[in-house]
Amino acid sequence: CAGGTFSVAGSQNCTLCVGGTFSSTGAERCTSCDAGKRSDDGASSCESCAGGTFSVAGSQNCTLCVGGTFSSTGAERCTSCDAGKRSDDGASSCESCAGGTFS
Repeated sequence: CAGGTFSVAGSQNCTLCVGGTFSSTGAERCTSCDAGKRSDDGASSCESCAGGTFSVAGSQNCTLCVGGTFSSTGAERCTSCDAGKRSDDGASSCESCAGGTFS
């Protein structure tokens, strides 16, 4: 079977891996994507989540970080901004608060 599919012994057909999983050529089963990665149905590999997003293991989609948090590429969780810094939804870093303001 091609990458992104699998079959068990004695099977006549290859079965598509579901989103959040992947397989290489000749696989007997699909493997879950690691945290910080995602995949679509029929994937032969997983791709890292972009900065400002995260995922738990076995995810088909990456989730946007909420305001006040951030993440770098391939994150399994968003991190809170330090005191005196802020961020919008989907941020890959935090920025300092403007003069006369605080966080």
